[in-house]
Amino acid sequence: MTNRLSRRASALAVAAVLGGGAALAVASPAHAEGCLTGTGNVPSPTGGAGASATATLCVNSAGYAWLDTNRTNTVTDKRADGYAARVYVYWAQQYTGAIAVDDTSNAGSVRLRWESGVGTSYRWTEVFVCLGYARPEDYNGRCASVVYNN
Repeated sequence: MTNRLSRRASALAVAAVLGGGAALAVASPAHAEGCLTGTGNVPSPTGGAGASATATLCVNSAGYAWLDTNRTNTVTDKRADGYAARVYVYWAQQYTGAIAVDDTSNAGSVRLRWESGVGTSYRWTEVFVCLGYARPEDYNGRCASVVYNN
């Protein structure tokens, strides 16, 4: 979550440089609705590539967030290191997941499944990819942000 805090601080700094009206547009959680696609990568604790995930997070004007099932939302374990790749969703100060798990015994990637597509009623939502049983709140370097909406 340190990355998320630094991104938010950076957004506020950029907003301050751009001026008053732009600061409100950038810093406000009520920014334009739509979909954001991102990719997160976590290195293996044993060295080299560990896991990656791609997700498209959509938010409507009411602040409802969900994974766009018409786009690619996958997780891939890239190394037989004993740490399976898992994806979690953070919202309302809690985590949902793992919404998908992949290990090297699977060929290719595994699609993300988030509560049967229900989503969340919180605009501040973030998707993480982790290795092993690590969770984003562990702060052990085995998780990375995939995509977030603030």
